Amino acid sequence: MVAHHLQQETNPDDGWVPATMLWAVADGEWLGRVSVRHELNDFLRQVGGHIGYAVRPSVRRRGIGGLLMRAGLDRLAELGVDNALVTCDDDNVASYRIIESAGGALENVVEGKRRY
Repeated sequence: MVAHHLQQETNPDDGWVPATMLWAVADGEWLGRVSVRHELNDFLRQVGGHIGYAVRPSVRRRGIGGLLMRAGLDRLAELGVDNALVTCDDDNVASYRIIESAGGALENVVEGKRRY
């Protein structure tokens, strides 16, 4: 599985964009992950954006989402992406607070998706 994610950075599967997967791990325990899409296709422009992240439910509300977001934004900056698109469901308060805390400015809400 790790090899597949590494391969996606330079040679993505058909229909996918180059992407980096970063994991948050502490004491051998998986805490979360962030997917950093190096570019956008039509689907990602509408729904997914440059960054997608997940935090293990048992460790939520501990700042891990913010750390993952910052790591994702840092990776995009390394790749020369100046304006990242990040999306979340309009009713996902925790996610949009993380995005806004990382400097995200709400562009609009389209079909229940907040776009930053």
